[in-house]
Amino acid sequence: ILEHNPYAQVFKSLGVVPNLDEYRISLNTDIKLDQRRYNAPTTSQVAAIWVEGSDPQKTFDRSVIGLVDTVIAGESRGDRIGKRIVLPRTFPGGDRDMQRRFLDAMAIVQRWGKPDYFVTMTCNPYWEEITIELLLGQLPQDRPDLVARVYRAKQRSMMDLLIKGKHFGEVAAYVHVTEFQKRGLPHEHILLIMKAKSKLRTPDDYDRVISAEIPDKNKYPVLH
Repeated sequence: ILEHNPYAQVFKSLGVVPNLDEYRISLNTDIKLDQRRYNAPTTSQVAAIWVEGSDPQKTFDRSVIGLVDTVIAGESRGDRIGKRIVLPRTFPGGDRDMQRRFLDAMAIVQRWGKPDYFVTMTCNPYWEEITIELLLGQLPQDRPDLVARVYRAKQRSMMDLLIKGKHFGEVAAYVHVTEFQKRGLPHEHILLIMKAKSKLRTPDDYDRVISAEIPDKNKYPVLH
């Protein structure tokens, strides 16, 4: 900060300025300017923290807590500033929760073997179940609650098809996770570990569940 921030450099040099008591810091309080924008610094410009004065008669007087004071107080490391709160494993998405889920997944693989299927399911914001519920002029991104609910319902149906419906055969164990694409649409990653009689062993077994075809030119001209 001291090397690349010119405001911090100037603030640091105030310690060697003679007759410092004769200087004072003043704010531009011209009512013609939008003070919320005029005095709003960017991240790289912040060199000190301004604290409101306690005297109501001197509204614009400030006390300055500088970077040097912070270092002297022993708060030179970010991980030592503030109050540390340890989240329990019951907090979804926390470090302990993710560590527990990781260990559970590794235990499943150790017990049942490596996965046989990797299935991905992606949310389509223009599913009919979503579009018919939109109000006039609304887009799917205007109703994240609706998109999430419809996706969750379809995700459950997908899991029932794979696990209970035995679409690929009998499943010995499975692991799945819901992820969001840059805080956007949800998608699912599903790992299936099949029982011995349902595992893929021959090329014909793979051909029954995996295919790659060129779409029909007349029926799907754009995809072709």
